[in-house]
Amino acid sequence: MVRESTHSSQSGQVGIILILLMIVVLTVGLSLSARSSSELALSQQEQESTRVFNAAEAGVEQALNTDFGTLNGDVTGTTTVPGANSTVNYAINRVRYLDTRLYQGMSAKVQLSDTSQPPPSGVHILWGKETNCGQKPASIIVSIYSQNRGSSTPISVRHYAYAACNNGDDIAVSGNSSVPGFYRQQWVPLQPTDYFLRVKAVYNDTNIRVTNLNGETLPVQGFAIRSVATSTLGNENRNVEVNRTLPTAPSVMDYALISGTSLTK
Repeated sequence: MVRESTHSSQSGQVGIILILLMIVVLTVGLSLSARSSSELALSQQEQESTRVFNAAEAGVEQALNTDFGTLNGDVTGTTTVPGANSTVNYAINRVRYLDTRLYQGMSAKVQLSDTSQPPPSGVHILWGKETNCGQKPASIIVSIYSQNRGSSTPISVRHYAYAACNNGDDIAVSGNSSVPGFYRQQWVPLQPTDYFLRVKAVYNDTNIRVTNLNGETLPVQGFAIRSVATSTLGNENRNVEVNRTLPTAPSVMDYALISGTSLTK
């Protein structure tokens, strides 16, 4: 009788141990299965996100193929990308101000007039993200090119220098900017024959913005392109934004001799 009781007790313990082992194995198996499913879902989501992003980039490329010289207004369009499972919409908006970052010694061009409109009465130039002169903000040099075909000097250039800080010299100083985000500002008057200007950063790199005065408008300075791709299989969507500026001469042209007539030796 004692032996039978001991055997029965041991059999019960083995059964409990086997059940516990089965529970542990089942738990581990379910955990691995859930993890594999989660990783598969994340992988599929990542692939879908990549496809949608590539479709948005394709929308930008389609927009860049537009003949910008013929645009008379803002443009919207759609394009399809084979295999992307996405709808792609893009927009091209004309930009009538310059907003960029200039490296020391580099220049940016601002168109002042074109065949559709004369120049405004002036431009507002803001530059520098510094908060005080101890941070050595950049100074700028502004060169304004004027075109008067009926004159004996059809092309002329005016140069202005605006210091970042008042160092007691004879360089024109604008005073601290009243526009949040910029340290310096300068109002530059224009003449009816002014065609374009070039602004150069000296002594340091700088952020710069050039806008019009008194509600007047500048000609188009560039184009803002925005492409939005939306997946047709889920909720994925991606936006890509790029800016395209007008063609301009390199900074070395700031040192070139410009003449409205022939040059003779």
